[in-house]
Formats: sequence, C-alpha cells, structure tokens
Amino acid sequence: MKVNYYIFAYNQGAKQVSNNQDGSGNVNSSKHSNHIKTPQPSESTSVTISGKALLLSRLFLTEDITSEPPVLPGSKGMNEYGMMLPHNFLTQDDRNLLAEMYEFAQEQGADLKHVDRLAMDLGTYRKRNDGAAVTNFNNGGSYDLEGRVRTASFTDADAATVERIKSSGDISSTKLDKGFLNYILDPGYGFTHSSDFEFLEQMVSRFSTNGNDTSPLDPKFSTFVYKANNYIIHTTDEPAADFVRNTTNYEEDTSREALIADAKALPQQINQSLLEVFIGKNDEKTTERGFLTKLFDWLKPSENR
Repeated sequence: MKVNYYIFAYNQGAKQVSNNQDGSGNVNSSKHSNHIKTPQPSESTSVTISGKALLLSRLFLTEDITSEPPVLPGSKGMNEYGMMLPHNFLTQDDRNLLAEMYEFAQEQGADLKHVDRLAMDLGTYRKRNDGAAVTNFNNGGSYDLEGRVRTASFTDADAATVERIKSSGDISSTKLDKGFLNYILDPGYGFTHSSDFEFLEQMVSRFSTNGNDTSPLDPKFSTFVYKANNYIIHTTDEPAADFVRNTTNYEEDTSREALIADAKALPQQINQSLLEVFIGKNDEKTTERGFLTKLFDWLKPSENR
C-alpha cells in the first residue's frame, strides 16, 4: 500500500510586497500582483507503510506498535481461549515473517488479502496447538448420517501445487514453519485452507534461507478472488461395519448426530467469521443453516418441530 501526496512549498526568496502609494495617496495594487508567488507543487514523494504496521493494522486493528497483543498459548487454544481469533496465537517469529510478507506483497502490488489468508491458516495451526489438538479428517473416523466413511482431498489444481511445493528444494530451507507446511499440505488437515496454495508456493520460495529467489510476484495476485469448493469430500458406498446407531428414534438420533458434528466445527466457524469481518469476505455467501438455529430447532418439543 503506497500513499502518494504532494508537498507544496512556497518560494522563501519572494520579495517583500509593500503597499506603495501613488501621488493621490491611493495604494498601487498592481505591484501586489506582480510580486506574489503562486505555490507550485514539488516532486511527488512516495511513502511506503512498513510490513509491521500493515500486520498490526490488518490483523490487530491498531496502528500503535506498543499495543501489539501478546502471543496466546496454543495449548489452551481449543478450550480456555477457544473464542479468540487465530492470529492471537501467532508466535513472534510468525509475526515477523508475516510482516516481511506484507511488505513484499505491498511492493509487488499484490492484494494484501493473500497474506491475511495465510496468516489465518498459520494462526489456526498455532491455535490448535500446532495441529496436535485436532484429528486428521482422513483417519477413517468421520461418517455421514448413514454411517459411510468420509475422506477429503484437494482439487486437482491444489494437489498439483502441493506436489510442486513438496518436491521443491525451497521447502527444506524456507523460513515458514515446516510443521505448519506439513499440516496445511496434508488434505486431512488442510482441506479447508483459506490461503491460495499458489501464493503459498511463492512465499515458500521467496522466503527461503537460500535467498536466491528474486523473481517478481506473479501479477495475478494483484487481485484476490475467493475460491469456493476448494476441496472434495469422498464417501464410501457402504456404511462402515463398525458404525453403530440406535434406531429406536431415528429422527432424534440423526438430529443429534448432525448437532454434534456442527458443534465440533463451531469454534473454527466463529473464529473464521469474526476474522472475516476484519479482512473481508464479501464474495462468499453462506447457505448452510447456522449452528444456533439447528440447536434451537433440536431443543424444541418434538410436537413443535
């Protein structure tokens, strides 16, 4: 983000204008206009906002460098601090690196939402105690309401980008946390990622300790376009043999299962929604019924449902 402005300088060497009188005693105003110097704009001065200032204003809504929030511990991220936004769990090293990314993206004319999204993914990883507080979706423990096992995969485009990142020499020397990269590039954990994997690929390369990548950022990142349906859910044909359901009250049972599934996802949904108030996500439209609406429906007496 560059802020351009003009500095208007008055000619300090302008002659003092005096009120001269003619023989009649009247002020001769013609000399007034001859000696007044009209302000002229000097050359344009470009001011670049620092990466740290961008990070504070975009993630923490402050321009005061002394009011940066402390780093919250990920070990308490899913319970005691469950309602806190993901970027509050970013470590100091994370914040320093993201500040560099903001500055680089600004210089390259990129939409800073790309860095916002990467910050949200990294913050979510930290909040989940570096991924230890959640289970891999693809471990066979996720079922639909019929008992069929569900797994997730990336789209073909994302899968190809993930393969390039993993096979590049930059991933071994990048400043980005290796644990985070292993987490976000695993579809069982990262299938709901917010960041653009192609942007992530360029950040992995650009911020490698090798320091050899001086290529400009791809111009396509000058705009941000939210990618809907950026993962694929697969469901087995038959229910799992070990799936057990009490069928004495099927309607109530399926409602309860759906409610529990929504409850597990609620903290992340709330955090993401709150963060998107700050960084913007106007191009997405939610079509799912809200968790609280479902909860109220389920709690109603059965005759009123």
